[in-house]
Amino acid sequence: MNGHMEDMDDVGGQHSVQDRLGPRKLINRTEFVRLLEQALHRLGYADVASLLEQKAGVQMQPTHVTDFQTAVMGGQWDAAMSLLPQLTAQEDIIKDARFLILQQKYLEALERQDLGSALTCLRHEMAPLGVHEQQLHQLAALLLCPGTGDVAARTFWLGGGAAHRGHLLSLLQAKLPPNLMIPEGRLEVLVEQALEAQMSRCPFHNASESRLSLFSDYYAGLECLPTSTVQILDQHTDEVWHVAFSHDGTMLATGSKDRTAILWSVQQRVRLEVMHVLEGHSQPVALLSWSPDDRRIITCSGETLRVWDVATGQLLQTCSHHRESVSSCAWLPDSRRFVSGSTDRSVFLVDSSNGMELQRWKRAYRVQDMAITRDGGVLVMASTERRVFLLRLSDMREVSLPPETAPITTLALCPDGRFLLVALNCSTLQLWALGPAMDPYSPLDMGPDPLDSLPVEPAAVYRFSNGEPVRFVLRCGFGGSDNTFVVHGGEDGMVYVWHRDSGELLFKLSGHTGTVNAVSWNPTNPYMLASASDDKTVRIWLAQEAQQRGSAAAAARRKALPLLQSDLLGWPASANDSHAAARLAAPIGPSGADSGMNGDAMTAAAAAPVEE
Repeated sequence: MNGHMEDMDDVGGQHSVQDRLGPRKLINRTEFVRLLEQALHRLGYADVASLLEQKAGVQMQPTHVTDFQTAVMGGQWDAAMSLLPQLTAQEDIIKDARFLILQQKYLEALERQDLGSALTCLRHEMAPLGVHEQQLHQLAALLLCPGTGDVAARTFWLGGGAAHRGHLLSLLQAKLPPNLMIPEGRLEVLVEQALEAQMSRCPFHNASESRLSLFSDYYAGLECLPTSTVQILDQHTDEVWHVAFSHDGTMLATGSKDRTAILWSVQQRVRLEVMHVLEGHSQPVALLSWSPDDRRIITCSGETLRVWDVATGQLLQTCSHHRESVSSCAWLPDSRRFVSGSTDRSVFLVDSSNGMELQRWKRAYRVQDMAITRDGGVLVMASTERRVFLLRLSDMREVSLPPETAPITTLALCPDGRFLLVALNCSTLQLWALGPAMDPYSPLDMGPDPLDSLPVEPAAVYRFSNGEPVRFVLRCGFGGSDNTFVVHGGEDGMVYVWHRDSGELLFKLSGHTGTVNAVSWNPTNPYMLASASDDKTVRIWLAQEAQQRGSAAAAARRKALPLLQSDLLGWPASANDSHAAARLAAPIGPSGADSGMNGDAMTAAAAAPVEE
């Protein structure tokens, strides 16, 4: 075995050129063979992996490493700890690893309600290690949970339970030499990183699953982004102030100064149609918020929030907790509770099923806008005092980003919580890369508090309209298959689309004749975008690629079902329009100048059903 393991202990730079692979000789041959062996095992070809190990004379990893992994995943704690000295000679690492293993043992004992075993583990195994005393106190507090349900929920929140042994193994992996224990699925991770690098270099990457291949480099063009107006919604009788797709992408909600909100159905290749008109507001509808399960929707009008049933369009609750106009609201993951903010310096936690106030959090600032992470862990709030605050709801710890140089008008949180857009009233958007700061936090992870790792400056800045002051709230957002695009409207009637990471203005969409107040990118259909304007309309934009796919699908249906041809409806065939094709083929300047795209040529076609 020593002969097999000799290459595993070598550092990459110690290998000669003959030991390396690839056109640029960057790949360590021994490491590459080990990754191939691991990949073959994961694919179910253990016999082939053994043959490769025999022929190449390279062992995937030492037997005691495999035994250690098996022991951890099988809950054989004593066996796992007995193998630690064979994995590392550093006593501090061994102690930390023992603590992690015993912590998992303790939490699993709590999970099965074996309090005696848990107490024995805590007192006689963990405490004698003499490390992480504060964490020991937190672990001991879990014994005070009175009910079975409470313990199960608490241990899950803290990272315990048998289902989290894989997470434990990853924590142990981080403490051991990487060339000793190969990270799980390492070859797949490297291949995906290569594909992601190709996609990140392509500014128009959007919904690329069908284009990705290991046999050729990835490329996508402007045809993958929504640049053509395919429908104009003109049912509102006054300015449209807000627009939002449902989380499943099958519905669209619009709110207007005409004191109504409209729910629209979005069916594949079928024009948007009115589902319900939500009436009864005494003031303009300034804000809409879908529940995570899309069964309810909140409309904000003046000082009042209304909760509606999406399926029936019926009003469920009217909430008037605030003393001043409601500026924002956000749902918690359970689709039952929501939080709302206002300039009255209060944040309310409300039960949507009965409209009752559950909690009130007084703030020292006026809330201008808010968003909440998908797991409900962190509430992000913009204040009228030019600051963005992050409030962790589990312990109510609050921190803030550096102060802005101009008043904040609105914000948008990326669905995965990694990025935050902050819009300023000087025609500027800032992108903040929050990264690990928004990760779920458990004091048992033995690491620094994620909220201590907030960035000190924005990752990107997007300026438009020469940085002139804006008069209205222009809502912004993320979009695309990986949320790699930033989109917002302007008082010039344009829709702006930027590349999130490069900060490049990719194009501007023209067609609206008034201020574009809000935009929404369909979260499940990256080819679809909606924009709302003071011109009383909502425009639906679609990518040329989607229209081409639709045309191909329609042709197949016509061939298969010729008798039903006259009954089929679909998007306008604007992808075949010579003027549209010419616009889409036009080069886009790097600064975005002269890159406006006019959707008016689509309007006449979009105003009526299109026969295929």
